[in-house]
Amino acid sequence: QKRRIWDQLAKEIKTDEIVVITGPRQVGKTTTLQWLLDQVPSKNKLSFDLENLSDREFFETKNYDSLVSEFQHRGLSTKEKMYIGLDEIQLLENLPSVVKYHYDHYKIKFFLTGSSSYYIKNRFSESMSGRKVIYEMLPLSFQEFIDFRGFAYSTESEDFFDFIEFSKPAYEQLKNYYQEYIDYGGLPKVVLTQDINRKKQLLEEIFSSYINLDVQALADFKSTSDLRRVIKLLAARVGSKLNVTEIANITGLTRVTIDNYIQFLEQTYLIRNISAYSRSADVQTRLQKKPYFIDTGIANVNADLSSGSKFENTICHQLSFWKGTLSYFSSRDGEIDFIVDNGKEVGAFEVKETPTEVDYSTLVRRAEKLGITKCRVIGREPSATFSKFLWGGFIK
Repeated sequence: QKRRIWDQLAKEIKTDEIVVITGPRQVGKTTTLQWLLDQVPSKNKLSFDLENLSDREFFETKNYDSLVSEFQHRGLSTKEKMYIGLDEIQLLENLPSVVKYHYDHYKIKFFLTGSSSYYIKNRFSESMSGRKVIYEMLPLSFQEFIDFRGFAYSTESEDFFDFIEFSKPAYEQLKNYYQEYIDYGGLPKVVLTQDINRKKQLLEEIFSSYINLDVQALADFKSTSDLRRVIKLLAARVGSKLNVTEIANITGLTRVTIDNYIQFLEQTYLIRNISAYSRSADVQTRLQKKPYFIDTGIANVNADLSSGSKFENTICHQLSFWKGTLSYFSSRDGEIDFIVDNGKEVGAFEVKETPTEVDYSTLVRRAEKLGITKCRVIGREPSATFSKFLWGGFIK
């Protein structure tokens, strides 16, 4: 099944820069890498999987020039441009210097995948600056979810701030798909699995591989059991202000340890933290953040989320596909769940399972105090008296 990002990636084949694709486990990076190499018109290409021990050892050589000879032995020619795909780059610490050397000396075009921005930011040296472009792959949007399930329907609105009347026929066609999307998330392998018990099993396996592979490979935490406890506490607090002191008191861990865990979880695509909305960067830094999981299915593996929490987490994911900054607003008067600022316009969103006219008028009043005029209430279920809301299934 095709991912939307593929059209953008295909344009990178003709460029010189190293292409890096990062994102959570099981989001489709390996499939994307193979698809991308298939689009390369030349036969002068090879791919390597660094989870494979022999492939990893192949790139652990200290004699970088010898790699080119090995490429030739495997059928590549140095007389034309070479294309090399490397999967799971976070598993090889010295890989950035290997890639940089061959990029600089042999003009090899590299396509790389990794499941950690932690690796990209902390182990990809600054000398790679100007040599690489980075793409993030996230779990499926709802439109992609429908596409993967073979249902021909475009869910996208041209402008989410125009009042679109709720469509009962569209809702009836899509509501079961959307409920499944809310319950089990958007990881492709899970989406393509019909059996509910198998979905749950897959989510458990994917989360376990995250703990056993990513955490073990990228961190030197003394206890993964402590990390798992923190993950469960974060899952139970989806959409709530993050109180690090409270979590430290519950777990008996220090605030510094909790902060390190949370930073790692963000950088390895398990969670995303949403900052409070403020025009002052200093104020924004001081205010508490709200945690959400990158994939709602993974969140639900770690806590028995309420239907409202699952829905809000799903909306957070859907809005993350918008180009812009995602934040929330809180005051004595109440909160605004999400504010999207794309640099040109700012929109306010309130998430309600069954929206009402009062929800909308309250949102408008709070947003006006911030100078925000574009507002939408996002709902999951139809309301008997209010139709001018945005149904969650119409967001990407």
